[in-house]
Amino acid sequence: MKVALSFTTCNRRGGVERVMYECARFLAGRGHQVHVLAGNWQDDVESFAQCHRIHHLKRPWFLRGLSYRRHCAEFLKTFECDALNTHGVVCPAGGVMWVHSLHAAWLERGRSMLGGSSWRRMKRRLNPLHPILLRLEEQHFGRRAYKRLFATTPVVRDDLARFYGVPAGDVTIVPNGFNPDEFSADRRTERRHEMRRQLGLQPDQIALLFVANELERKGYRTILGALRRLGRRDLRLVVVGRPPAKQIMQLAAAHGVADLVIAAGPTAAVADFHAAADLFVLPTQYEAFCLAILESLGSGLPVVTSSVPGAADAIQPGVNGELVRDPNNDEELAAVLSAMLDHDTLAAYSARTPQTAVEYQWPRVLIRYEQVLEGKVPAHVA
Repeated sequence: MKVALSFTTCNRRGGVERVMYECARFLAGRGHQVHVLAGNWQDDVESFAQCHRIHHLKRPWFLRGLSYRRHCAEFLKTFECDALNTHGVVCPAGGVMWVHSLHAAWLERGRSMLGGSSWRRMKRRLNPLHPILLRLEEQHFGRRAYKRLFATTPVVRDDLARFYGVPAGDVTIVPNGFNPDEFSADRRTERRHEMRRQLGLQPDQIALLFVANELERKGYRTILGALRRLGRRDLRLVVVGRPPAKQIMQLAAAHGVADLVIAAGPTAAVADFHAAADLFVLPTQYEAFCLAILESLGSGLPVVTSSVPGAADAIQPGVNGELVRDPNNDEELAAVLSAMLDHDTLAAYSARTPQTAVEYQWPRVLIRYEQVLEGKVPAHVA
């Protein structure tokens, strides 16, 4: 089967980008001819896929998606394939789309989290990207401009119906996953000493890991508030992701915990940071099905996250992590963390964690994805 996969980027650094990467690698390993249509990709993608650069605007930033969509659609007019798999509404219409999340649902959740007169609510209202993404969602989903849809959870499927009237029969549930060769308890143990040395972590210090490419939605301020409440000097928060180190440290200083925060920057080797950490913390406001949570569980790293739809699906409280009800409540997060933050308790969580994530390994998850692309699973089967 000749398959084209479309998204702006294909690499192992982000969420959607990483799913795109894993889909391409999996299909290539199954003997399919894989073509990646993207603005950029990491070097090793060319070892298993044919890559086609889709040039698009870099500025203004809020028009990047529209520009990519237009140029990719032009490319596809002269490109023949057996299946087109797109990863988001910034991709051309007419393919089998993987719906990682719904922007309309995220905005609804955000409105319930922010006060009516807060500056953050005003900033969100003035963001020019929001109306663009909502219009693209309406064009794709409201007008049924797809062959079929993948949704990461039943909640996403239900949101598609609620906001855009998408029939449930158009949607097949395929959860996110993780690479068991990269994320494993054994690998975490092997790399632990060296990674903690590189980060300057002392043996008695407990390292919390926060992996995100945006700070506000993922709950960075809530973690900082919890650190301030805990008042423990043996804690360190390792922040991995694209936000500038200056911004990360300024917010930490404003909460009086700058000496507890390590801004590590973006990485394609997040499993190395799992090795250094003792607990993954992500009090997110909205997730469809967070890839970073699954990868942490696969590494044997227990997780504390919020009980929002999707993000909490893989968490078994008391077994592989804990949940907080309010992602903006640093007092609640501090109380949950306080009950976990000793070495023996964390070791017990870690021992139980890997087995809870086995069903989310990419080789298991993507079999159904392949079957749908091949037409072996009807669109109405969810």
